[in-house]
Amino acid sequence: MKVDLKDKVTVISGGASGIGRQIAYSFAANGSNIVIIDIDKDSGLAVTRDITGKHGVETLFSHCDITDFGKVKSACNEIINEYGKVDNVILAAGYGSRVPLEEMELSDWKKSIDININGPFHIVRALIDNLLANKGANIILIGSATIYTGSGGGVHYSTSKVAQYGLMKGLAYEFLSRGIRTNIITPHIIDTPMLRKRYPDTPENNKRLASRLPIGRFGKPEDIASAALFLASDASGYICGSEIMADGGGVFYGH
Repeated sequence: MKVDLKDKVTVISGGASGIGRQIAYSFAANGSNIVIIDIDKDSGLAVTRDITGKHGVETLFSHCDITDFGKVKSACNEIINEYGKVDNVILAAGYGSRVPLEEMELSDWKKSIDININGPFHIVRALIDNLLANKGANIILIGSATIYTGSGGGVHYSTSKVAQYGLMKGLAYEFLSRGIRTNIITPHIIDTPMLRKRYPDTPENNKRLASRLPIGRFGKPEDIASAALFLASDASGYICGSEIMADGGGVFYGH
């Protein structure tokens, strides 16, 4: 998908790998400057260097633990000092593990809530004044179809993803009239490092995953990046408080 993002500044949490990484490349290919916030320093630096080399846009990597609001605030101040504005905030950082409730430690629950819901809140809270000053900003959350199925992880994961949906609705309600559009993408079975921890890349696993989706294949990070590009573009200017379910038809068909 081609959209005009020249001179835009896009901040992506979790941009060092998986869906966030592909969103960074796709937005850069369409002219946006890229800021990646991630706890993985080596991968984050490598991605930003590669993006600059391939697409010629400005990039910045911020090594940050998004569960710590003080560190997020400092990182966002650095971003604003560098660029002066933020146009798009993509909240793609996530944590998931498949732990049955009877085996779940409190640390598992806390980590999922901290990364998947407190982290996005911290980033939006730290950037909100700048976003309000920059009319036409976009906030895009990367959720999960687990909010409908309960699958894909333990109860800590599905709970945090439902909370993300609520965060999207609240932000949309509060800030649309003040110039900020907020939407969410809910993927299902996307070929990312998180998925491959559970399902190694083998013909047997790939066939099994594809069979669960009516579309006949499991998703790629590019599928989610295309949806994010649409939501960041003028073509979606009348869309706010909405969900794009990028799931290959799995939820609709009950898979």
